[in-house]
Amino acid sequence: MQLIKISSLILLSIFFVFLGGIILDGNESESVISGKPFPVFQQKTLDGKDISNKYFSDKTVLVNIWASWCITCLVEHPFLESLAEDINIVGVNYKDDPKNASDWLTKHGNFFTVNIHDPQGNLAIDLGVTGAPESFLVVNGKIVSHIIGEMNQRKWEQHFAPNL
Repeated sequence: MQLIKISSLILLSIFFVFLGGIILDGNESESVISGKPFPVFQQKTLDGKDISNKYFSDKTVLVNIWASWCITCLVEHPFLESLAEDINIVGVNYKDDPKNASDWLTKHGNFFTVNIHDPQGNLAIDLGVTGAPESFLVVNGKIVSHIIGEMNQRKWEQHFAPNL
């Protein structure tokens, strides 16, 4: 009887580890926004310049939704910085105070080509964002890939690199 209890606990533990891995690294199904044009918008950058969706019309860029309050954004930051050597990265600063965002970039590094300030999350809503971080690959104004959560080497190679 004791052996059955131990076996059941082991199987249950394996199940929860597997389930936790899916939850923590999940949401890699095809995005409903993939294949659609980048949403129409007119906003300011963190440094106060005007920017609109026309910025994306003739470029290949990685768009990263981030915030100074986002712990996972800090985790993915070094990987994104390594990508910035090969692709332009546009930040969308999501529901954040501009001073906090600027201070965060000064402290951790600012590799973003441009940073769109999205204080109410309106652009994020139009992108279907559920929270920070999320990333989109935009080619000539069209969203070709999207992931929810931390960008890392595996996700880059699986979901983004094949579309370049």
